[in-house]
Amino acid sequence: MVGNTASTQALRAKLLASASRYAGAGMYVHPLLVGSKLPKWTSWEERATLDPEVIERTWGRAPFNIGIACGPSELVVVDLDVPAPGETAPEEFPGVADGWSMLSALAARAGSQIAPTMTVRTPSGGLHLVYQAPDAEVRNTARTIGWLIDTRAAGGYVVGIGSEVDGSSYRLEGSITAPAPLPEWLLTLLLASPEQPKCGRAPRRGEVVARLHELTRQGTREQRWAAGILRSECEELAALRGTEGGRNGRLNLAAYRAGQLVASGLLDQAVAEEQLTEAALEAGLNDKSPFEVEKTLRSGMSAGLSRPRRMLDTTSRRLGGAA
Repeated sequence: MVGNTASTQALRAKLLASASRYAGAGMYVHPLLVGSKLPKWTSWEERATLDPEVIERTWGRAPFNIGIACGPSELVVVDLDVPAPGETAPEEFPGVADGWSMLSALAARAGSQIAPTMTVRTPSGGLHLVYQAPDAEVRNTARTIGWLIDTRAAGGYVVGIGSEVDGSSYRLEGSITAPAPLPEWLLTLLLASPEQPKCGRAPRRGEVVARLHELTRQGTREQRWAAGILRSECEELAALRGTEGGRNGRLNLAAYRAGQLVASGLLDQAVAEEQLTEAALEAGLNDKSPFEVEKTLRSGMSAGLSRPRRMLDTTSRRLGGAA
């Protein structure tokens, strides 16, 4: 249970004020677990709100971190990360050192530059560039447009200003507080969905497992159950590195099972896709065609989304109940 110390009260007030500012600007908010990036609510995208009373009631109870639902808010957020130790940029982009410089290089290649917009500094040292969504449908991506670049759009969320993870806060970078329109060159890049640039190494299996282990320690009992399934699927997929066959089929099956849990509101689709992508890369599925990873992931995920699965369904089948 969250305490009621002076520091907790101050944090709760700060997060309530931040959530209210987001809602006042037309950005739909939902609570994340305290000190976490995981959603507190199932069906968080449908429940994300602008309602001041709901926000007051929710953040008045505890210092929940803030999730910004990109779809209802009509946002596209470009997540620019920093490299892990030993991770190197694609050879075709000399001088690139992180997600920001990677995006800058892609902008220069398109004869443009990064448009100033609302920017949030993350605890890891990365940046979230917040843009207005275009009329065209834009989806979440995980390093498919560039090294250390992810995007969040409909079906995804980002962590809001004031939220704290591992004792560090998400904070506004600069003075711009309104999203600018998504630049045309960046929209073109997103819609084209090019192959993922070759990087110095795929994520190490230990990194993937560590991130997934954290997921299983947060949320309701059913959310932890779902996170445990995702963790097992990713571990089994990552362990296939060095095998000749079956990896693509295993990714398809893992994505299908994750999609079932996403459809039930127990997993965040963007998080599930990111973890499955990293496990697939660690398994060596990018050795021939990085685009094949995304194609297989989308296929399995789409199939799973049509057949929601909950913990009760599993119990019922085990006890001889209806499927």
